Amino acid sequence: MRASTAKIDCPAAPPSRQTTYARALHRACLILGGAPQLANHLGVSESSLRGWLEGRDDPPQMVFLAAVEIVLLHLEKSGSTN
Repeated sequence: MRASTAKIDCPAAPPSRQTTYARALHRACLILGGAPQLANHLGVSESSLRGWLEGRDDPPQMVFLAAVEIVLLHLEKSGSTN
């Protein structure tokens, strides 16, 4: 059975706004299963999170670092280390 990300609610920034911040938040969003879950985990409003995911604004540094931590812990757990 294959997992599909098509149903996960994680908006992505358009190519012209794909910053490191937006890409890290998008990956963390996919890992946690959606924007509502990520917003809850980060303790931020979903509307603010969507602005960051779509590249309209940059997140606060602590939010970005929390997203990076989610990604790194996921990689560590899955055994994908570099």
